[in-house]
Amino acid sequence: MTRSMRRISVSLFVSLGLVVAVSLTAVPGSPSAHAAESPVGLGNAGSFAVLGAKTVTNTGPTTVSGDVGVNAGSAVTGFPPGIVSNGAIHAADTLSGLAQKDLVTAYNDAAGRTPTKTGLVALDGLTLAPGVYSGGALSLGGTLTLNGGANDVFIFQASSTLITGSGSKVLLTGGATECNVFWQVAKSATLNTDSVFVGTIMALTSVTAETRATVSGRLLARNGAVTMDANVITRPTSCATSGIATPATPVPSRARFTG
Repeated sequence: MTRSMRRISVSLFVSLGLVVAVSLTAVPGSPSAHAAESPVGLGNAGSFAVLGAKTVTNTGPTTVSGDVGVNAGSAVTGFPPGIVSNGAIHAADTLSGLAQKDLVTAYNDAAGRTPTKTGLVALDGLTLAPGVYSGGALSLGGTLTLNGGANDVFIFQASSTLITGSGSKVLLTGGATECNVFWQVAKSATLNTDSVFVGTIMALTSVTAETRATVSGRLLARNGAVTMDANVITRPTSCATSGIATPATPVPSRARFTG
């Protein structure tokens, strides 16, 4: 083989290698063809486990870890018997007002992401990779599995309601965290009895957590109420260090309860 022929062979090998590499990493329609999603920035809303617009109402021995707030309404009822730990109640104060403004920004950000998959309705039995998933009235009657790493982001866009059935569950695998799961709901969200839910709900209207529903995330309502009944709601503490929530400037609250 002459020197010029060897040069041609090497060039062809390199070119073919590049073509193969590109085809393996950017197959149209494959998950890897989509750029990794960044988390939805919550700003001052990030310190809240529960945030309503008109009212926040609780019945029974609910425990909330994180701030509880309402704005522009001022009524937070049911604490006690409900208990707030690792946070405070912010009723129509400066911080809750800033949080509601930042919630609008976060909601619009989530709603504006380009979907990885569209047309979802029932989430039962699905195992989903990181990405943006959109549908109309989203429902969950069984188990939804979210499989990804610690920095992977899952965003759900519901153009109508979000309703979970009694005993339904969102399961995280592969190191995925509740910090990076977001639910943008164009109407209201309802978590039915004994639901085990993960992620930050940002509802345009209201959020209702029925008896004994548990949430690793946040219940945030832009225009309506948040209603709870003997729930356990825990704001993810790692979000403050992952860049999702900008630490808020402490503002004196009207009441503080610790547990």
